[in-house]
Amino acid sequence: MWWAARRSERIGDDAALQQVSDCLDAIREIAARHGGDFIHSKGDDVLSLFERPEAALRAVRQIVGQLTKGSLTTRIGLHFGAVIRTRGEVFGDVVNVTARLSTTANPGEVLISQSFFEALSSEGRGSLRLIDKMPFKGKEEPFDVYTLGSDDGAALTTQIANRGTIIDRRFAPPRHINLIIRYGDQLRSCRNNEFVTVGRSPECNIVVPRPWVSRHHATFTISNGRAGLVERSSSGTFVSTGPDHEVFVRREAVLLFGSGVISPGRRSSLSDAQILSYEIISG
Repeated sequence: MWWAARRSERIGDDAALQQVSDCLDAIREIAARHGGDFIHSKGDDVLSLFERPEAALRAVRQIVGQLTKGSLTTRIGLHFGAVIRTRGEVFGDVVNVTARLSTTANPGEVLISQSFFEALSSEGRGSLRLIDKMPFKGKEEPFDVYTLGSDDGAALTTQIANRGTIIDRRFAPPRHINLIIRYGDQLRSCRNNEFVTVGRSPECNIVVPRPWVSRHHATFTISNGRAGLVERSSSGTFVSTGPDHEVFVRREAVLLFGSGVISPGRRSSLSDAQILSYEIISG
């Protein structure tokens, strides 16, 4: 079982690099205090191995609590599974999944896999909050992803259909669909259990280079024959399914139907809005 902590952005001057170094040292010290076995540190990533998931969870809570008092933030992933360990390194699919969790997390956020959740005691599970199923590259099926519980309650899930009709997704029959997304000359498509990421970062599938767009702003997904948008930004996204129906979402998962547009961080009617259009094609 692994966790990885990652800074939200790299900073370049000597003082800042020293601050990052001190932060990483503190993370390693906290992990060791809770029984974590430090494996290695690459850049601003730290990877540690724990025998017990409860110990890893306690370490992560202390890390998050300590770093929120300073100017640095983390992206943390927690995953549970078997690893192969040799010559001071570890190998296996669990390493890849944990890395994806940490890079998917927002700054200051902890993403926790379903297998880690299931390995916890009932008390430990009670302190976590289910976000949603998330698809991960290389995985056939999306799996439940959790985060640390908070006082602001669970994230809401909004379902949006054309003409403003609310549709209960429990009664939507599974379909074979293809989701087409266009932004300028960028064109992407995805099918069941695939995803397309949108954001300012060059790591995203669709890059929107505007300062009000988060590095990892949102993700288009298809799961069980349903298309959706997982919004993860701080500025939010406007989703429009018709000329008179635009909905603002932030840190929510919404279902998509038919065709429409999204505008990250700006109303679609504004002159500087960056418009992405989507279309769902059956068959």
